[in-house]
Amino acid sequence: MYWSLGVDQKVNKIKQHIFNWWNAMSKGKQNALLIALLCSVFLSGIFYFLLYEYYFYLLVPVILLALILLVLNIKIAPFLIAFITPLSVTYTIKELAISLPSEPLLILIMVLFLWQVFFTNKYDKKVLKHPVSIAIYISLAWTFVTSFFSVDYLVSFKYLLSQIWFIIPCYFVLIPLFKKFKNLKNFFLCYVIPLSVIAIVCIGLLSTENFALSYAHYVMQPFYNDHTAYGAVLALFVPLSFVYVIGNKKLTPTKSWRIFAVVVFVVLVLGLIFSYSRAAWASVLASIAVFVAVKMRIKLKTILIGLGVVGVFVLIFWSSILGMLQQNNQDSSGNMVEHMTSITNISTDDSNVERLNRWACAIAMFEEQPIVGWGPGTYKFIYSGYQKSYNLTQISTNAGILGSTHSEYLKPLSEQGFFGTIVVFILYLTTVFIGLRVYHKAEDKAVADLALFLVLSLVTYYVHGVFNNFLETEKLAVPFWGLTAMIVALDIYYPKKKIENKLIDNKNEN
Repeated sequence: MYWSLGVDQKVNKIKQHIFNWWNAMSKGKQNALLIALLCSVFLSGIFYFLLYEYYFYLLVPVILLALILLVLNIKIAPFLIAFITPLSVTYTIKELAISLPSEPLLILIMVLFLWQVFFTNKYDKKVLKHPVSIAIYISLAWTFVTSFFSVDYLVSFKYLLSQIWFIIPCYFVLIPLFKKFKNLKNFFLCYVIPLSVIAIVCIGLLSTENFALSYAHYVMQPFYNDHTAYGAVLALFVPLSFVYVIGNKKLTPTKSWRIFAVVVFVVLVLGLIFSYSRAAWASVLASIAVFVAVKMRIKLKTILIGLGVVGVFVLIFWSSILGMLQQNNQDSSGNMVEHMTSITNISTDDSNVERLNRWACAIAMFEEQPIVGWGPGTYKFIYSGYQKSYNLTQISTNAGILGSTHSEYLKPLSEQGFFGTIVVFILYLTTVFIGLRVYHKAEDKAVADLALFLVLSLVTYYVHGVFNNFLETEKLAVPFWGLTAMIVALDIYYPKKKIENKLIDNKNEN
């Protein structure tokens, strides 16, 4: 019957079948299919442009997605951002570095979101009033204030804008979407799947070079600038991936999903090991220590007091400790044990000595401008004048583009003064406190477990932030703020929702 029809009739018949098939699907399945198709198109386009080094043409998928977002729904945009971010590459236009296609998309989502909120005046007030949100306001407000005292207004206000276009799409847009429990997993999957693919490729390439340390430093390019940023994001997702391995049926509903979670966890751990990032290794060990402390029911107050005591001890005996560290001459090595041991070598290991050089510059800058600092984002343009000849190494540089503080805590200290660093601690401690509060009070075990391992994931970066600073790049900023948004969503919606459901059940029973 079908083959007796004409060409036009056949085409119309096929169209009708497709139309009926599409309408038969639920809205959720339709959105999932659209996201899968879009991700496939992005993957194909990105790898094609990378293959031929047409970096500028990575803007093509940005334009396509902009049109799609205007037609469809902004709600799917953050998940696409999460998927695209690990695959984005940096393109420099007249000394302006931009990550394509992720950063233009982040700006687009920010504009669309602000437009929507302005004209509809509809947004969850509980999110706006949440303690973590208030800490973010304080941070952004102080960045705004110190920008007026900056030695370079343009640099500082550009830095402020970059923080805003990270925070709005990956925090304020995401939180309401996390009302649906499945979206928490969807965000995790959207980032971790392309990250796992990159990790598998990197491990494969490293195996061809006998896992040489020198090759491991740049094998992840152009997706990540170096092995430290790559190691940091792997460490960030290791604890979170583990909760899906050990989680209950709400987190891991099927056997196939659990097997997939195990595979992802193993890939991330292997990627972390062969990143040769000592800071990333140390950050995961720190998260394990926090896990043990939580399970032993050691109070946060006790931990903070303990850290304070350790800090005072270090300050008192700093000279003796420094002398002991200077006796360690173990340089970086392909041997895992030797490489880890070299983390305390501050005498011959260029990486460690250079990090101390950058820290010393940041402290010297703070001492000169302790109140408002030199201005957000200005460290890399100023620090070279504070380098001491005896601190210089073979990898020292005066180039602004390479001038990182190597610390999430000393960077604001030098750029925004003492209060700048205090604000960072307030934000991090507030997030940890909220996450642990959800863990202890949530009646739903899946919610409790997820909250705990989200805290452990963020702890990896809080610790990593002692040695490096990557939150000014979308590679770390997108997952960092996304995971922070997850904790806030769990705190706002899920414990209370559980209580409300219990009250409704009791009412129905009566």
